[in-house]
Amino acid sequence: MKKKLGLLIIGLILMSCSSNKKEIIILKALDQFETYEKNEQLGKDIVDYMFPIYLEKEFSDIKELSGDNVYWYYFIRESDKQVSFRLNLSDEALNHRKELTKFFKNIANNQVIKHVSNKNLFENAVAKAKESLLLLDNKEFDQFWNYGGNILNSISTKDSFISTLPNREKIKEVGGERIYRSKQYYKNIPDMEGTDFYVVNFEFENDINMMEQIIFQLENSELKISGYNYVGPQ
Repeated sequence: MKKKLGLLIIGLILMSCSSNKKEIIILKALDQFETYEKNEQLGKDIVDYMFPIYLEKEFSDIKELSGDNVYWYYFIRESDKQVSFRLNLSDEALNHRKELTKFFKNIANNQVIKHVSNKNLFENAVAKAKESLLLLDNKEFDQFWNYGGNILNSISTKDSFISTLPNREKIKEVGGERIYRSKQYYKNIPDMEGTDFYVVNFEFENDINMMEQIIFQLENSELKISGYNYVGPQ
């Protein structure tokens, strides 16, 4: 199975270090949950959305966006700990302010709706992702494969899947503690069939460039693994 390195690319890679014109746009106040910590987590969830992939798809005809002029992030106001999702546009990207604002705002709004209305489902996805990764750690491949859904079974066999994992051993050796990072909902994912995906992302204590990701699809109201991706030490 190919490692999809793009699935955890965040907006920092598009950040402009120096620009002449800049505008910060507040897209969404994140106060839907009862605690500051949960609202901050919602900010991380939105920031980690696959924006670069969908930006390229949506605005493929706009050459000005190929530079470092679009940056998205969550912001915590010091006075009251209010969390907000923001968009920073600079230079040529400002020529497309209206379209970009609409694009980011629509995705942010949809993520908030899904995270609030499907709160329990997301919690189950995180718990099942942690359990599934422990199965891989312990080489309990049969049990992991039993959690697989239609997509996973259509693109790979168990033996083929296992053959992609040897380099994963370095993750445990080098990465240190696995840390839950974020989760997202996707109606569709490029190069994957079907709809309704729940993605859970993990990072590592000793190397921020390492990651693991479990992709679930909702099949008959049950979360089934449709993909697993990892980035090991470079």
